[in-house]
Amino acid sequence: MVKVISIHFMSFFLRKLAFLLVAMFIALNFVFFFPRMMPFTPVDIMLGRIAGGEEATGLGTTTGSAGQDVGQLNRLQVLRTIYEEKFGISDPLNVQYFKFWKRIFTLDFGLSYWKYPRPVSELISQSLPWTLALVIPVLPVGYIIGNWVGSRAAFYKGRSDKALYYILLFLSRAPYYWFALVFMLVFAVYLQWFPSRGAYSPRWLAPTLNVEWILDAAWHYCLPFISLVGLGIGGWGVGMRAMMIYESESDYIQYLQQLGFSKNKLRKYAMRNAILPNFTGLPLTLSSLVSQTLLVETVFGYPGLGTLSYNAVYSADYPLLEATFLITIAIVLVGNFICDLLYGILDPRIGARYVGGE
Repeated sequence: MVKVISIHFMSFFLRKLAFLLVAMFIALNFVFFFPRMMPFTPVDIMLGRIAGGEEATGLGTTTGSAGQDVGQLNRLQVLRTIYEEKFGISDPLNVQYFKFWKRIFTLDFGLSYWKYPRPVSELISQSLPWTLALVIPVLPVGYIIGNWVGSRAAFYKGRSDKALYYILLFLSRAPYYWFALVFMLVFAVYLQWFPSRGAYSPRWLAPTLNVEWILDAAWHYCLPFISLVGLGIGGWGVGMRAMMIYESESDYIQYLQQLGFSKNKLRKYAMRNAILPNFTGLPLTLSSLVSQTLLVETVFGYPGLGTLSYNAVYSADYPLLEATFLITIAIVLVGNFICDLLYGILDPRIGARYVGGE
């Protein structure tokens, strides 16, 4: 029996792995082609900075204002040629495509155009921990608290529980970026209880492991974290309430009521059965959470992948764009892959179904 179950689950695992690889291949192709479809190149933006903004027309030309002399235009044209050859932008598309996949497989993305000559790996290593610090705690905290609150809102019928349900419903429907903007306006601008930007105060030149810096970083962390976790609590709470209402009408709950079980005990039994269908929402929630985190980081100026991606897009920094989107895609797809496997372990019928098992 154990051998049959392991074969079923292995088939389930391989199918999910194949889907993961195909999805990553398609997504990475979008990462390559979309930036190169823009009407301007990174060189246009770099020359625009050199010429004081006059070259960043988005048209890829070197035509300056009427006051520019021919010598300056010639120097800009020479710089354009040097940059295009150095960054490989003048290479044929098939050559660029080959170099793109070489960067993906070697994880060597070279130098950033936006922060030239800093390596892309250095920028990523500085930004990724801040994003993970937001994403990793938000999902389990929102899941646990939301399910617990939703189960209470379904089982107890008092006024406070009804009010709790409406709060959960409001949290689940409100736009996440709206929360971030409201929290910034109220708590950072008007009340000035929290800082409005950054991950730590400007007096710190770099992160350092001492109590004062940790408290300062936690102070900056509060608003971005609350902006994200509140939505998770609302979504999980509404879903759990609906499942708990369904479970409360089941025969085993009715039977336990007749045996004299307390409401709190009944709620715990029903929650064990209701939480499994709610678990199926984890992959979708993880996907949306990553995108929400990137935008919330931009709102609060948090130095994570969201802010880095914004600067990469604004600067048309191909290597930095590829690196940030690769990590984002990997977090989403690998996270979904792990959630699918966990669900297959929790419910063996899911794994068995892929090979027509009993």
